[in-house]
Amino acid sequence: MRTSSTNSIMIGIAICDLIILYENVYERVQSYWFYGSQNPCMNKSNYWYTYSLLIGDFLLTSFERASFWLGVFLAFTRFVIMKKAGIELNISKPLFGCLLVLVLVCLSSAHSAYYYGGYSIDPWGTWTPKEMCTGYPANYSEPTFYRNFADNENLSKIFRRYQVIDGVSRILVSIFYPILAILLIFKIRKSAKFVSKALNSKSSEERLRTCRLILVMTIFYVIASAPSGVSEYVQFFVDIKSSSILALLVGYGSILLFCLNASSHGIINFTMSSKYRQTVKKFLGMEKQRQGNMVLVSIAAPVQREECCLVLDFGKKVHDFLSVFIVFIDRTSEKPTLKSLPFMFAPVFSEKKTEKVDNRSISSS
Repeated sequence: MRTSSTNSIMIGIAICDLIILYENVYERVQSYWFYGSQNPCMNKSNYWYTYSLLIGDFLLTSFERASFWLGVFLAFTRFVIMKKAGIELNISKPLFGCLLVLVLVCLSSAHSAYYYGGYSIDPWGTWTPKEMCTGYPANYSEPTFYRNFADNENLSKIFRRYQVIDGVSRILVSIFYPILAILLIFKIRKSAKFVSKALNSKSSEERLRTCRLILVMTIFYVIASAPSGVSEYVQFFVDIKSSSILALLVGYGSILLFCLNASSHGIINFTMSSKYRQTVKKFLGMEKQRQGNMVLVSIAAPVQREECCLVLDFGKKVHDFLSVFIVFIDRTSEKPTLKSLPFMFAPVFSEKKTEKVDNRSISSS
């Protein structure tokens, strides 16, 4: 999968989504099964649990924002590559995708650090187990901690700025992503029509499948980003009660939508991307054992597309040897390239004739 910048960006999106989902699972498990239970024999405000929640909130907001913007830049990068087809661009290299992921994660983390960096874990009081609790020594106690914002006087201003920037970011994603996706879909469909005329219908179908993949991902991204962005501004104009349905939607609606969006990526890619399915099968050990002959693995798809041929050399390059090379169009990367692989070498000391060259090639390859 690490053959182009778009694949690198998709891997970056997957890593961000996994971190967010893991943080959500950790917080729910800890809050519902352990520290959220009515257990009087457990200190629910210990230092490490309180600190882990702070780190979890920082990671959640940082990687969630980065994941949304990576989706936008995925569509933008793909569009630029197809717009400049036939030109060698640095934007199409895997390194560009890796650097883009790193830059966006750093920028998103800086924005989250602007708000969460002001918090510290300070002592609050002392916890002592109830008389019914066993296993504790006499007069046992533990300190309790809470999350304290250092600059309490400016907390509301800092939080308001943070919410405004975060809301604008989400709304921009829901605007830019559809625009870029529509432009990219038109470009892919135009390319598919050209390919269907110049090459074959199978190559055209692969590009149309990519078009559908981008369209479905766009719908899910807009559903996940637009409502959460609007909800950031609702809190500025509406007094939301803590026990109301609106508070529940604002607090957990964006997390639910993002989890649904992140969970859908694997299903969408597996359904619509043949390369993704092949990678998953290889990772799970379900791929048929074809690795013994790398030549056959490399030319299987070009042969089906009728984009492969044999080039014969009767001793011109290698003296007194029949040399056969496979020449094919490689479309595994963003830009099609012409490649050649050695197929067979056979000695022809006695005579150099083209008779029965097909049998000789099969028996010697």
